[in-house]
Amino acid sequence: MFEKLTGFIPVLDTEEIAQMLPPESDGAAPMPEYWDVVYRFMDVLDAFAEKRPCGSPEADALLGKLIGAFAAEESCPGVLLGYLSNGTVVGWLKELKKLDKPKKKQ
Repeated sequence: MFEKLTGFIPVLDTEEIAQMLPPESDGAAPMPEYWDVVYRFMDVLDAFAEKRPCGSPEADALLGKLIGAFAAEESCPGVLLGYLSNGTVVGWLKELKKLDKPKKKQ
């Protein structure tokens, strides 16, 4: 169910997913300019948010965390870079991937 999202794990699990642009004015913070793969991932995540696929509570919670991290970027530029750089986003995606595996009957 989440293959379109979890397929981004290898490319998001890299050291560089953005470059920092110099501040536009004195006292301003540098702004990240994300690579295209981050924007493609955002598009796929937005599509999931619109469809709101029915999943387990665990999957819904992980999707909520992902959506929240990307939404936070709008009001606090650069916060997403932290989530991506420290492996948090990839960790959430790996958890989604585990939930996506079919459960064996006992």
